[in-house]
Amino acid sequence: MTTMQMNAELFRELSVIAEDEGMMEKALKALRRITSARKKAMSKNVELVEDETELPESFKRIRGMGVIAQEDIDNDERLAYILSK
Repeated sequence: MTTMQMNAELFRELSVIAEDEGMMEKALKALRRITSARKKAMSKNVELVEDETELPESFKRIRGMGVIAQEDIDNDERLAYILSK
């Protein structure tokens, strides 16, 4: 789903509850929690992936923690691409 489609869907869903003050308050609280969490993450210098070809340092540190068979990598082009980075 594109950003524009998600935006349209968000407003469609909000229009359903627009006349219910209590529901709108709940929706606002939920959105504020989401934006607050994002702001907090940004203030802690959490890396956001701008270029998908480069993994954030935090991902690089946890490489090797999962077990993936070479056969799985050979059979999945996406997995091979991701793990070759």
